[in-house]
Amino acid sequence: MFLAVGSVAGAGGGSCYSHSKKDRSLAKRTNRARSNQDVAKLSLDPQLSYVAKRHSRSMASKNTLYHTASLGSLVTRWKTLGENVGYAGSVKSVHRAFMNSAGHKANILKSGYKNFGVGVVKKGGRIWATVVFEARKNPGTTLKMPSC
Repeated sequence: MFLAVGSVAGAGGGSCYSHSKKDRSLAKRTNRARSNQDVAKLSLDPQLSYVAKRHSRSMASKNTLYHTASLGSLVTRWKTLGENVGYAGSVKSVHRAFMNSAGHKANILKSGYKNFGVGVVKKGGRIWATVVFEARKNPGTTLKMPSC
C-alpha cells in the first residue's frame, strides 16, 4: 500500500451526486477515528467528494499515486484544504495505512476541518482513495456536478 499526504492554506448547488458503498465506508471509518479522539465529526460534502472521486479515477487509470495539483482551483471557497491519497487492497487497509502515517493521521484528526469529500475507486484489485478535507461550510467546486 502506498500513501501521500498534502495540505494547502489560503483564501479561497444542487446535484445528484451519490456516494458509493466504499466511499461511505471510508467516510465512516474517518469519522469514527475522529470521534475516538474526541474530535467533531466531519460533514460529507458531495462537491468535495466529486473532486475526490475524479482524482481517484485519474490515479487508477494511470496506475500512479499523486496529489491533485489543481486542488486549490477545483474547490471554489476554501480556507484550508488537506488531501490524503493512497491505495491498498481494501478500504479498511487504506484507512489503516492513513492512521499509521503521521501526516495522514494529522489531516484526519485536524480539528479545524469541518467538511470532507471521499472518492474511492476499485481497479485492478486495488482500492484507490482520495480524501479532501476543508475548513469552510459549503466549499463548492468549479467542476460541473452531475445533474438529476
